[in-house]
Amino acid sequence: MIYHRQWFPFRADSIRDNVPPTSGVFLLYSHQECVYVGAHPDMRAELTRLLQDGGSPCLGEHPPDEFLFEVALGDDRLARRDELMSEFNPLCKD
Repeated sequence: MIYHRQWFPFRADSIRDNVPPTSGVFLLYSHQECVYVGAHPDMRAELTRLLQDGGSPCLGEHPPDEFLFEVALGDDRLARRDELMSEFNPLCKD
């Protein structure tokens, strides 16, 4: 896994310029509180989708303003998502 502990603004240009179109996990934050932990085979596409359509009613109530991500391939992606869910206990869960 490649860890990126840098915060990025949750905007289209930031996603496009910083997130590779590869497998991984990501955390969405709203006012410095973790609201969502996601995992996807194409992080860039999924983050763009969440930005465009809001993702869920819960994310609509807690709109993200920042994110961070980690590259994680295959089974590592799902295992890492589960670890992050336990660690951060996000407000919005699938």
